[in-house]
Amino acid sequence: DGNPLPGVTVTLTGSKTAPLTSITSAEGKFRFISLPPARDYVIKAELEGFKTVIRENIIVVVGRNVDITLTMEIGALEEEVTVIAETPVVDTKKTTVGANVTREVLQSLPTARDPWVILQMAPGVMVDRENVGGSESGQQASFIARGGGSDQWAMDGVVITDPSAISSPSYYDFDAFEEMNITTGGADVTVQTGGVQINLVTRRGGNQVSLGGRIYMTDSKFQAENLTDELRAEGVEGTNVIRNIKDYGFNFGGPIFKDKAWYWMSFGAQDIKTTNIYGAPDDTLLVNYAAKINAQIIPENRFEAFAHIGQKEKWGRSASYTFPGGYHQMGKYHFGSPIVKFQDEHMFGDNLFVSVKYSFSDAGFNLIPMDDPDMEKVLAYEVKTGIYHNTYDFYRASRPVNQFNLLFNYFNDNFLGVSHEIKLGVEYADRTGTHVSRYPGNMYYEYNYDTLTVDLDGDNYPDLIPEMRYFEFWRGSKSSYNVKALAAYFSDTITVGRLNIILGLRYDRQRPQVLPYTRAAVRDEQPGDAKAWESITSPEVMNVFDKILPGLEISGIKPDYAWDVFSPRIGITYDVFGTGKTIAKLSFAMYGEFMGTGWGSYFNPSYTGGWMGFWWFDDPVLGGNGNGLIELSELYWYRRNGTDYSPDRVFDDNGNFLVDPWDYYPYMWGSYDIDNPQKTGKPRYTIDKSAGSSRTTEIILGVEHELLPDFGVALDLFYRKRDHFNWSLAWDPETGDKADKDEYVQVGTVPSQVGSYSTEEGAGRPYYLLKAGVPYRYYRYMERRPGFYRDYKAIELRFQKRLSHGWMLNGSITLQDQRTHYGEGYLNPTNLWAIDNKIYAPSMGGGSGKISINVFSHWLIKLSGLYQLPLDFNISFNFNARQGHVIPFTVGITDYNAPNPRSRSITVYCQEFGKLRLPNFWNFDLRLEKVIKHSQRGRIYIMADLFNVFNNAHINRRYDKHLGTYYMHNGYFRPNPTCFMANEVLNPRVLRLGIRFEF
Repeated sequence: DGNPLPGVTVTLTGSKTAPLTSITSAEGKFRFISLPPARDYVIKAELEGFKTVIRENIIVVVGRNVDITLTMEIGALEEEVTVIAETPVVDTKKTTVGANVTREVLQSLPTARDPWVILQMAPGVMVDRENVGGSESGQQASFIARGGGSDQWAMDGVVITDPSAISSPSYYDFDAFEEMNITTGGADVTVQTGGVQINLVTRRGGNQVSLGGRIYMTDSKFQAENLTDELRAEGVEGTNVIRNIKDYGFNFGGPIFKDKAWYWMSFGAQDIKTTNIYGAPDDTLLVNYAAKINAQIIPENRFEAFAHIGQKEKWGRSASYTFPGGYHQMGKYHFGSPIVKFQDEHMFGDNLFVSVKYSFSDAGFNLIPMDDPDMEKVLAYEVKTGIYHNTYDFYRASRPVNQFNLLFNYFNDNFLGVSHEIKLGVEYADRTGTHVSRYPGNMYYEYNYDTLTVDLDGDNYPDLIPEMRYFEFWRGSKSSYNVKALAAYFSDTITVGRLNIILGLRYDRQRPQVLPYTRAAVRDEQPGDAKAWESITSPEVMNVFDKILPGLEISGIKPDYAWDVFSPRIGITYDVFGTGKTIAKLSFAMYGEFMGTGWGSYFNPSYTGGWMGFWWFDDPVLGGNGNGLIELSELYWYRRNGTDYSPDRVFDDNGNFLVDPWDYYPYMWGSYDIDNPQKTGKPRYTIDKSAGSSRTTEIILGVEHELLPDFGVALDLFYRKRDHFNWSLAWDPETGDKADKDEYVQVGTVPSQVGSYSTEEGAGRPYYLLKAGVPYRYYRYMERRPGFYRDYKAIELRFQKRLSHGWMLNGSITLQDQRTHYGEGYLNPTNLWAIDNKIYAPSMGGGSGKISINVFSHWLIKLSGLYQLPLDFNISFNFNARQGHVIPFTVGITDYNAPNPRSRSITVYCQEFGKLRLPNFWNFDLRLEKVIKHSQRGRIYIMADLFNVFNNAHINRRYDKHLGTYYMHNGYFRPNPTCFMANEVLNPRVLRLGIRFEF
């Protein structure tokens, strides 16, 4: 008759947990907390005088509530009423926007089988690359949603974000995932930031022994060609192609003691061999191991131990036109980057749940140039072509994180007459980033100049001297920084009839520090240094340079500085018709940011770097001996004082200075005290109290509706504002003077023509440079950037049909806009016309094996689905389309008649930012699958996946349309060799064959 029944014994069973029992409260409520995701839960309700009620096949996914209403009929206890449960597709108590991608979706669709491809399927998420059949699976994609913010990676509920790169710390075995939970808005108090939140939920063992495995193969013989006449016409000689990809692995699990303890293990490998647009190999080997033990010795307590190791080795990372060889990437650890988690959960009665977690991860890795694995060659930069030759830098990173989490959940169904779900938590993290970056010998030289260098003819302007060389050396680069983060949060979900009110508050305190480290001297840091130096310098020069820049010991520093961020979260949901099928939702949230370990650099002592450069007169045309070895007599400086660009010899034959070095600071040397090379000073940066975490304010209004059983639709309106940004201004601590917009003056106007190019919208616009007399200021003052903010607005339609009745469908359509507003937060007004109140499209991907690309699309369309055909055949697809990414259109101007010798060059826009784009992008992938069934549980899947079905030849990446450099005093134009050059073409149509089994 609709009245609540207290005292009912409710028992939950499933393949992934021991039986659990709850007794209904006076309000007739029962609950089971923190269940692992599964599709086969069964609930049995028993009470003397009533028929037993059984609900089968209840579906549980991560991060969502499942409300099950049981109606009991009067009768004998022995009588049973069994029904197949219709699990709701809308959550009446959550305001979260995102996607729960279950294992059936992960395994059934034609994807490249990595987390970043699944991210691309999520509503509102934009990625910087297109992964066709696994062609990009050897490197992380960069991504953004809802205007940006710090993204967070978690595994089984613990944050594993790389503390320096703020990215994933590892690569993964795709078959180890039970589910991916992706949040792009409306996050609750357990989430710190407003970026994309990714929770990778791994599989676990159950009471039945399981065995699974797979092998997928992709080969160039299964691949089409998409080098079109249009691509050839612009000089593209090849496209990105797959040579061979093998993806294989196995997993197994089962009971250690039935209903008490279980195990699960997996191994996976991806051997990826591709060729980039320049014909260079780009090969990756990913090997992953995972293991999990679960124990439930008593029903109230659950323990979990989990370990994941991701090993990556890559040949040709970051290879490009300017860096043809790329890097050889290896891991810090022999078997790969570890992620370890221990967790214990306990239920005290029916109303108090406690969870304790500890985790450790380390995303360390090494990069070595492919062209110089022994690091013994000298880096040479060819100015005219923009290409680096011989070698490149070596990079080593160590990024350990220790984290502790404590969570209390308390439930009271009738406190002050309403229902409460209270959540209280504490988190602590210790994050460290230690990095070494160096070139062989810590030096390089430039040659083949087509830019102006020094004044040899005495006309007070630099001259074009192709034979000129420039040489520079510096101390070895090393840093070690740490962030200690403490968080506490509270939330209460109050239920009054059909209305739910979520009130929450989160507090985060993050504090950076500098750890002790050593910066080595110029040479003899690594075995190859001596050989590199001997190949370019004489012994006399080496002795002089050794004395100029000795090594340093840096002590630890704990600054009196921290981010203190309070983040309120408010949500309202209302069951419009009282059926649980139509839910109106409104949420308000503020988010802070994740403090990366790089924040420690702002408190580093000054003068710890140190560099020195010279014009190298080696060529006989310049009076040198042309032997390719640096002699003291061949090294020159210029003052850049007024119009004096004439070269001055630096050393006499004995290595003594012929000039006063301070007359040439900071143009020919800097970042240390030349009179006391081992002296360090106060930090270069002074941080104002106003400077801290940026802030994201979010409002979401939406409605979710269960259109059909297992089919839900949602419509959401988004508004976000990101503000409280910081900027650093040149500052003189003695006088208190800071850089200011009044220090800039109009110097000229942009010419309408540079070389054969038109400057289009930029023509005739004024450009500004520093006034005469504005001094060089070494120190920086960081403060809040006044009036500067970004905003985001969107409307989004989402729909999801779970796999039932022979079909599945997921999709979204997003219309959005995001812009940057400068307010008073600018210094040089030259480009305001092109960037203020214009599109915000962040430059992404440059730190992840690619050249950077500016990512933003006004519209996104995503669609995927599956249909079950007769004879156990399945056909599935994946489609995505978007507006093309943004290409900046600029030109460099150098004006030697400008009033301040420190400020004679500027990059100006030729077109409003956001107007020039790559063409609109779309792609379609298809799968045909045959299922062979064996007994009740055994399945063998035989698959053929066709990627880029229509063999599109989209250009995914171009270098910026930066025309080059125009010299105002004589009209000389130096074109940019990579201007608008194609850097990446969509991999052509390719077939992947696979077989997967599970028993």
